[in-house]
Amino acid sequence: MAEITVAERWALLAETVRQMAQARSAAEVVTLAHAAARRIARADGITIVKRIGEETDYLAEDTIEPLWTGLQFPIDKCLAGRAMTEERTINVPDITHVEDIPLNVYLATFIRSLLAVPIGDHKPTHAICAYWKETGPIDPDALLLFEALARGMGAAFALVEILDLAARNSTKA
Repeated sequence: MAEITVAERWALLAETVRQMAQARSAAEVVTLAHAAARRIARADGITIVKRIGEETDYLAEDTIEPLWTGLQFPIDKCLAGRAMTEERTINVPDITHVEDIPLNVYLATFIRSLLAVPIGDHKPTHAICAYWKETGPIDPDALLLFEALARGMGAAFALVEILDLAARNSTKA
């Protein structure tokens, strides 16, 4: 994947958020974010995760090798789940220094550092994760850009819900 400058990453983020604001379904929001996320974060992989009850479902991934698409994990046993339940970004420069997760699940993959960002501000039901094959501090630009992408996704999801509700109410009238 060709490297892009910080300015190009911000421009890609702005265009992606603009397109998400015009989306008409949650699936369209996921598709748009998924298409840009890896380049925005300069990551070796990204995954979009959905909360289903007390489990996480890995919906979409773009990675250098397959991870967990289609699999479910207990929400308290994965970092995306922790980001959702704690409603905060989880920034992990070295995966071997994280407590209370099954480390073997991560060590069986290329993941050595990651960001897990909840999508939405209150009781998030989705998270977006960026993964790197190297340990080390997360690039501050990647952190800012990825959190901004998650905020844009949260706003787009909320807009889609409002549009769905309006459509249902208009058919009842």
